[in-house]
Amino acid sequence: MGYRIEYAVMGPVLLARVSGFTSDNGPVIAREIREEAKRAAIKHLMIDVRGLVDRLGNLSTLVSAAAPNQRIAIIDDNYDHARYQPFAEEEARRRNAKLRYFADAREALAWLGD
Repeated sequence: MGYRIEYAVMGPVLLARVSGFTSDNGPVIAREIREEAKRAAIKHLMIDVRGLVDRLGNLSTLVSAAAPNQRIAIIDDNYDHARYQPFAEEEARRRNAKLRYFADAREALAWLGD
């Protein structure tokens, strides 16, 4: 089974809903999201991974979608993943970007809009 990315533009935010299985496609998914954000001239990203079956090992990889000075909100409703979030946050810092995890999309949009 493959993956699917659905996009929506919400002001300065590109919402990317990723579902299915990433397998070894984490870098490809990140590149597709980054290219879509660039094409749409979007300032920030919200990546919803709630429909992604094998998300745990791929969250840090998806951070490579970040451009410098960009904010990324990851929507993840699995609280068991919380202990792995610092790794993705550090990867974002290395890219001169900011990343935060949210369980609620409204809270994520509020943070991205600041």
